[in-house]
Amino acid sequence: MAKDKDDNGGGFSGKRNKSWREIDAGRGKGSKYASRQDDPAQQKLERSASYQKYKAAADALFTGGELPEGLAKTFDPEGKRKAQKAAMQKVADSESRADWVKAVVDYLEKYPELPEDAYFLDSLLDHPRERIVDKALAKLELMSEEGKLKVKVPQSLDQRLKSVELTSMDPDMQGRAKVLREKLRA
Repeated sequence: MAKDKDDNGGGFSGKRNKSWREIDAGRGKGSKYASRQDDPAQQKLERSASYQKYKAAADALFTGGELPEGLAKTFDPEGKRKAQKAAMQKVADSESRADWVKAVVDYLEKYPELPEDAYFLDSLLDHPRERIVDKALAKLELMSEEGKLKVKVPQSLDQRLKSVELTSMDPDMQGRAKVLREKLRA
């Protein structure tokens, strides 16, 4: 003989069992704050000095900044990242245009893969060698497609792209510079 089933479930307590749909619907409504940003405890945590230090270290890890000592040993034991950063700084610190041109060529011989630094790539668009300008333009296009140029874009990038568009001998490069410039303006 089958057991008689209560209409509302609940067993001994007499309390009705919730369906999975009701359980799932109630999951997001546990807090009186709509989001973590509205929560005063979360705001207090984000203002704390230790959180700021942690955030700076995490930003350095992903943006190419100086890594904390412990992370540097783990992620960059040979010091390649630091050496590349120093080489980029050497390019930026060049005193004359001729020194800068030579420093860029030396940098690209040592590190053929360009970094995802919009400011550095922006400066490379001003190089006299079309091959280097093409490489920088290709990296900027890739960053734009990945959405990495939305956050930090150098103010001079628009004018440098316009310069490439007007002065380049390669019509393909002119068209690519124009398309990227229009995409960044949108």
